[in-house]
Amino acid sequence: MKFLLKLKHWQLFLLTWGLPMLVNVFTFSRPELMFQVFPIMMIFFTLGTLGWVWAIATELNQKLPSDVRLNAGRFKVYFSIPILYILGIIIYMAFLTSGSGDNTSMVVTGTILVVLHLLSMVFIFMGLRFAAKTMKTVELGRVTKFGDYVGELFLIWFSIIGCWVLQPRLNKLIEE
Repeated sequence: MKFLLKLKHWQLFLLTWGLPMLVNVFTFSRPELMFQVFPIMMIFFTLGTLGWVWAIATELNQKLPSDVRLNAGRFKVYFSIPILYILGIIIYMAFLTSGSGDNTSMVVTGTILVVLHLLSMVFIFMGLRFAAKTMKTVELGRVTKFGDYVGELFLIWFSIIGCWVLQPRLNKLIEE
């Protein structure tokens, strides 16, 4: 995923947001086509956006000052759960749109999905926080507090804007 950190800001934007938006525009008037293309579009968005966060956290973790240690192993375990969950949802949605779904267990399935979704959201937020902390720690060369990296956290969270602001800084950090 290191290649995501080497992309220019506009290339990252096109990969993560531009392509899915373009697909939405061209399939908006044809819902049946939208349902068929939606899983592919979500794979691009998920791998692009969450892959970017993964790359920030894992690649920059290697550039931390020698006296600073952040637990990248725990990050990898926690952040893998939402990625697997989202890919599972994509497969499940593809299964449902193929007409093979059974309506008898919708309540059970819905309850499981809500619980997994909330858990996934918590792990995503923890991953965003870890990536922001890692990035700011590498930039400052010291242990950071929440107030130091809260701006980066929000920019990663709202990646549609954050990729324009953070990607040039990430390019510099990767080059060093």
